Amino acid sequence: MSVKNKPKTLKYRSIAKSLSLWFQTHARTLPWRSHPDPYSVWISEIMLQQTQVTAVLPYFKKFMTHFPTVQDLAHASLDEVYVLWAGLGYYSRARNLHRGAITIAERLQNGQGFPQNREEWLLIPGVGEYTAGAICSIAFSQREPIVDGNVVRVISRLQSIKTFDSKKTVIWKHALALVKVPSVQPEVLNQSLMELGALICKPKNPNCSECPVSQYCSGQKYPERYPAPKLKKEWKLLQEHKWILIHKENLSGLRVYFEKNKKGIWREGLWDFPNAGVILGLKTAKVKEEFNLRYVVTTHKIERKHTVLELTAKGLGRLQLNGSWFSTHDLPGVPAPVKKAILKLLKTRES
Repeated sequence: MSVKNKPKTLKYRSIAKSLSLWFQTHARTLPWRSHPDPYSVWISEIMLQQTQVTAVLPYFKKFMTHFPTVQDLAHASLDEVYVLWAGLGYYSRARNLHRGAITIAERLQNGQGFPQNREEWLLIPGVGEYTAGAICSIAFSQREPIVDGNVVRVISRLQSIKTFDSKKTVIWKHALALVKVPSVQPEVLNQSLMELGALICKPKNPNCSECPVSQYCSGQKYPERYPAPKLKKEWKLLQEHKWILIHKENLSGLRVYFEKNKKGIWREGLWDFPNAGVILGLKTAKVKEEFNLRYVVTTHKIERKHTVLELTAKGLGRLQLNGSWFSTHDLPGVPAPVKKAILKLLKTRES
């Protein structure tokens, strides 16, 4: 090794060691860290995509209780998966988990076992470079790098990197150098990078005085400059009008009508209220109330008008429907705004 390269190598080694020691003392206790088998690590990493740890915790526990093995998940229906995923958002993740479970279950049946390396994991639906690296390093202790939002921020500040290409090539290069340090465990190093970004090296007001690698950070003086701020989102404004069709199930409950979406913001397979004006035979329906709700989905700001229509038994028999009725006590997998509308409806009827 040349004298010119030696300081750079020693810096990686020092950073990796400091991060690993800090993590072993300050790491949060998380359920997927207690038993880092490939199945639980895979589930947690998919759930954590674009979602904070605090939001994921209750979903992960429910999910693992209902689907303790990959075979359980593979044998479940997509509707069952949606019920447990409802409210977590980004529903393509749930579909990919289900598809991935079927793929892995087939591997197990054929005697191949779980995917064992990055290349094999990248063949599983919904698994990209980051997720493959996380699973391989955390579950199999392989020296594979990871780059998520937290890691980008930490490395950008350590190396004072403002901008980079869309593939984050320079960030991956530094992440690889860190995880290759032979004296640290890759699963500890990678998780320490993510943990530091979540707890200390935050986007705003980072707590540099508590950072275990502040002495190596070339961006410490102006941390919020690294990486360069993203351009503001360009929001698309949408207006929707939905019918909430209800009828009395008995003296104590209501039934609500839902249809499965085939396209649109919620995408295929999710239950939603029907669009106003598309159901035939509503002449005897009574308008009970109307209300609006606003919400955000990815780059869309949506205002949804709800018209609540109550049907009599006679009117119910005249409807031409393509969906199904559900008790408000036993809803299918519905997105959070739909659940919010149901809760508002129930609260109004109770008052």
